[in-house]
Amino acid sequence: MQVHQTPTLLLTRPRAASERFAEGLQGATVVIAPLMEIVATGESVSLDRVQGVILTSEAAVAFLPPARLPAYCVGPRTATAAQAVGLAAEVCGPDAEGLVNALRNRHLKGHLVHVHGTHTRGDIAGRLTSDGLVVTGIAAYDQRATKPLPTFHKALAQPALVVPLFSPRSAGLFAEAAVQLRSDTQILALSQAVAEALPSSMQDQTHVIAHPTGAEMLRVMERYGVQRNSP
Repeated sequence: MQVHQTPTLLLTRPRAASERFAEGLQGATVVIAPLMEIVATGESVSLDRVQGVILTSEAAVAFLPPARLPAYCVGPRTATAAQAVGLAAEVCGPDAEGLVNALRNRHLKGHLVHVHGTHTRGDIAGRLTSDGLVVTGIAAYDQRATKPLPTFHKALAQPALVVPLFSPRSAGLFAEAAVQLRSDTQILALSQAVAEALPSSMQDQTHVIAHPTGAEMLRVMERYGVQRNSP
């Protein structure tokens, strides 16, 4: 795709995650305008007598007590965050479906705990329990909606706007906040589930990337002139 003007990249994830994703990006005007924040629910997370932890988001790591346990993770970023706090982390799939398929074939023994947010999909604990594992889910944090910033609405008016969306929750909040889009706005959905959280009016402007990873999202963004500097 030939780019005739500098695109605007609108990042709506929680600020810390958006800032990490924006590091080293070039070729676009980056606007960070979070539509949600991560806050504790107050639910206690105990890992006593637990043989492993299931993590589907790096956000969950901040709510874990100190432990030396296996961690079964979705995606490399979550695994890296888990390793940083002393867990023996491994990537068990790019998404929840891949993780469920990987763990149901492992015949793991003992009690596993899935630490997640209040907005989650896939019923991982329930499905794995049906497969004979012992899994408990704990909603340790909430992905709480925040009021759109003025910079969010200003970005919507920019030509060549690119909006990467990483979760159904992010997509739903974006759809609520973005009442009307320019016809040249491009939405990049991490998965089909993310795309399905958007209304029909946005589907023609939505592209589902081939693999649900941050690396693939960056690769697709290159089509629109957005690149990451090599370290």
